[in-house]
Amino acid sequence: MTAHTKEIETHKRQRYIMKQFCTLYSKIIKISNKTLSPLLDLGIRLFMANIFFTSGKLKFENYLNGHWEYTVEAFTDHHPIPGIPGEIAAIAGTTGELVLPILLAFGLFTRFGAAGLLIMTLSIQFLVPAEYEIANPDHYMWMLLLAVPMLKGGGMLSADFILCKFVCKKGAC
Repeated sequence: MTAHTKEIETHKRQRYIMKQFCTLYSKIIKISNKTLSPLLDLGIRLFMANIFFTSGKLKFENYLNGHWEYTVEAFTDHHPIPGIPGEIAAIAGTTGELVLPILLAFGLFTRFGAAGLLIMTLSIQFLVPAEYEIANPDHYMWMLLLAVPMLKGGGMLSADFILCKFVCKKGAC
């Protein structure tokens, strides 16, 4: 066997090993995309839905217990949104914190729910005057997490996916 033949054989072995590695890597990525990615999408949706729904539930409990004025006062005096009366901000905020997280959690109109919560987070972080000190570094993480379902949709473990797959015609969603 000549040196040139050995070199060719070594090159063939290296290509074979690389091809095997690429095939294995491709299989791992496919498994990840079918199992781990949908679980991550669901985890993000549930994590963010819980944060907002818990806040909305507390405000709604104030209403049920006859203490709605505390919620209105919060939107009027403690963290007012410029240009929006406290009563309207309280109703809109509470409604948004109760409805949008449910949409997000179930993955129904996911992009709409995530966009609404992202707008609420942006408002809290950037529209409420700084002297009220409710800006929070966690809001940046919330914005990033909410951007995922807003841009990608709900993923395979969502009502949107089921509706598009079984109800809508191909290509409609």
